[in-house]
Amino acid sequence: MKKIKALWPDHELILVCRRGVGEFFAKTGLVDQVLEIKKGDGESYKKVLAALEQKTIDKVISPHESLRTAFFVRKMKAKQKIAFKKPWNFLFYGMRIEKNYKLPDAIRQLAILQNFDNTLKQQVETYANEGKPYAVGAGGRLTKIPAWSSMSLRKFYDQHSQEIEAVLKKLQLEKAVLKKSIALFPGSVWATKRWTEEGYVQAGQKLASQGLNVVVMGGPGEEELCARVAKQIPNAKDLCAKTSIFESALVMSQLGAVVGNDSASMHLAATSETPSVVIFGPTVLEFGFRPWQDHVYVVEKLGLACRPCGKHGHQKCPIGTHICMKQISKDEVIEKLQGALHEA
Repeated sequence: MKKIKALWPDHELILVCRRGVGEFFAKTGLVDQVLEIKKGDGESYKKVLAALEQKTIDKVISPHESLRTAFFVRKMKAKQKIAFKKPWNFLFYGMRIEKNYKLPDAIRQLAILQNFDNTLKQQVETYANEGKPYAVGAGGRLTKIPAWSSMSLRKFYDQHSQEIEAVLKKLQLEKAVLKKSIALFPGSVWATKRWTEEGYVQAGQKLASQGLNVVVMGGPGEEELCARVAKQIPNAKDLCAKTSIFESALVMSQLGAVVGNDSASMHLAATSETPSVVIFGPTVLEFGFRPWQDHVYVVEKLGLACRPCGKHGHQKCPIGTHICMKQISKDEVIEKLQGALHEA
């Protein structure tokens, strides 16, 4: 979205997305308008198409690769339709870009624009040959990302202190306290991608004993898990499901660091460059979904024959042991966190 704005600054950028996601992109100024769809609700699709018919659309850029999306795009009137290449989608899109799965996903997505910018095309090709996005250095820190592909919104957060103050007031939080706070994100859509509840509790207790403040965060459906974790950590504040995605991002921009699983929260933290400790279990870095910022520390159990066991994890461990997470101790996580805090 940042690159689209840079390439076509005089154009209006409209985002069509799942309901509940758009607020973040609209309020951070990444897009000019948001049209949200409720998945499976035919009427919401029709309403979005009707709204788009009122526009003169120059380009439709569709990084989403499903057949449903292709049929949706087919109904739009546009001068040009761009997507990633699939064997079947020549029927729907005039420009199709090869997707290089060896690249981290942030650059995979950015590459959909490479035919409009020769410099970008060269940068992507060079990074594909020379980049080392999954190299883990001393202390578990991941390599830095190339500046031309940054998804940082740090400038936005620094310039919108009033919005941040309003959210903190609503949550009864103080900026000075948050700067010395660590957020724990124990949840994930996939059960096997969650580090153990006991691990989060022990890590939180250790942080509290060191004089740091702990906040526990998560989304709808994770309330019970977060409540159990927060209850066992002295003076921990439970913010689970009390904020929108945008509000969560504002809070995270003020934190000392975050600790979480390979999940959406870590990617949201990347937009504010908040130092992050990310715990990988059934998934691996090479899938391409590392948090896309410089201040990332990884905790994972290497050398397991069963790992990875799937692209997204599972609801139950396929071999019934879940050792990829159970063998990760609080001390390993705290050690990486100390590195992140020292850096910050």
